[in-house]
Amino acid sequence: METIAVYWEPVIRTYGFHLVEGQVLCQVKLEPDEIGAWSSILQSMDSGEPIFRMVWAHADQQQRIKFFLLCDDEYRHKVQICLERHTGLKTANGRTSTDPVDLVYFHGPHFGDRYGIMDYTLETLAQARVPLLAAACSVATIYLVLPAGWGPKTKTQLSTAFEIPLKKPDERTDRDT
Repeated sequence: METIAVYWEPVIRTYGFHLVEGQVLCQVKLEPDEIGAWSSILQSMDSGEPIFRMVWAHADQQQRIKFFLLCDDEYRHKVQICLERHTGLKTANGRTSTDPVDLVYFHGPHFGDRYGIMDYTLETLAQARVPLLAAACSVATIYLVLPAGWGPKTKTQLSTAFEIPLKKPDERTDRDT
């Protein structure tokens, strides 16, 4: 059974926009039969601290799997060394790229209808001619990956399109404690 949420407000509310600059976007192409090996490689990078802010994948037109790994610039070297060390993969060797990017993410009180809110977001960015590299949804959060330097403009543009309710000074949330 599927439940579809429909949400409408004249101006969509969000809890605010978060900007993370200086990120690195790594891309690795794999053959489908290499997924198990790739899983082991990712696990080998586990040092007890979160390295990646986002990980997502999709199949390209040749049915290879493109993995995207977003991490802080401080982890760039660690990720590159790990990828270079695992040259046994047919397609990963020599076909990785790391590009500087910005990340803008946000969530709101009615983001059960992420699709409608994502549509509004993409329309807003298209009108402002913001170059979007990737977009992803997870639960009630929307993530936008942009070329380096575009994060502040994107955050400003979206802040004018969405409503960000102000918290009263005497209101406290769990995050405030």
